[in-house]
Amino acid sequence: MKKNDPFTRDDQTRFTMRINSELLERIKVEADKNKRSTAKEIEFILERYVATLPTE
Repeated sequence: MKKNDPFTRDDQTRFTMRINSELLERIKVEADKNKRSTAKEIEFILERYVATLPTE
């Protein structure tokens, strides 16, 4: 799929979502503690969660 976004690498996809404001604030605090951006903190949390799922 050809992307028109010059800032997104080929191995990445932009994704927009709505999130509860209080949850986002908690994630921002954790991101700051871990010296990550909020987006990278969300990606990290999702990667950990997906790693716990059973494989098919």
